[in-house]
Amino acid sequence: MSATRDEMETNRSAPLQPPSLSGRDNYFEDFNVGDVFEHARGKTVGELENVLITNLVLNTAQGHFNEHQMASTQLGHRITFGGVTASLVIGLAMEDTGEQAVAELGLDKIRFRTPVLHGDTLYAFSEVLEKRYFDASAAGRPDLTGLRAAEVGEVRFRHWGVNDKGQVVFEGERRVLLKRRSFRPPAELSSAPARSRARVRGTPARQKPPARRAAGARGAAKKGARRRRRK
Repeated sequence: MSATRDEMETNRSAPLQPPSLSGRDNYFEDFNVGDVFEHARGKTVGELENVLITNLVLNTAQGHFNEHQMASTQLGHRITFGGVTASLVIGLAMEDTGEQAVAELGLDKIRFRTPVLHGDTLYAFSEVLEKRYFDASAAGRPDLTGLRAAEVGEVRFRHWGVNDKGQVVFEGERRVLLKRRSFRPPAELSSAPARSRARVRGTPARQKPPARRAAGARGAAKKGARRRRRK
């Protein structure tokens, strides 16, 4: 059955609701201790990730960017910097464990089990180890004291990554502060506008007092006169 003209006009005038960029089941309440996730996406590691980031963070270990040197080793190729491996595995887990994050609280028990080479494809898994109320002072985060315990909660995850051969390449624990469904952004603190240091148009720039300049000139003239007398 086709819609009437009035119905079409009504639908056209209704505001469009943008699709949510976050999942609807990744708030604090949605996680239970013991839950295990196999995250959907994989990532093939190449020179872009390894060599570029290694150089950007000033890691000078040549095993990450000197192919000639590594060709004579048992591995035979450059290996991926562990910081890149950890970031990629945790990044792959973010769609399910980090979209509702308010703050990252810590990483612990980091282990690199198998070297990652260019061309390896990584996949990520996560397990919920612990859930608890958040105490900003106990966590050493005074910047988060404005958050109400009824609106946020802390979750501890164990993340691990495997390559396309099924070998574990990384594992570690991560503590993150997640929103509860009742979360409301804290009101922004109002502050007075900063006083501008720019000179107001029409106001003369600060100058050395004329009398002082004149005195300096007279002093210079007297010194010159004394030098001339000595000659």
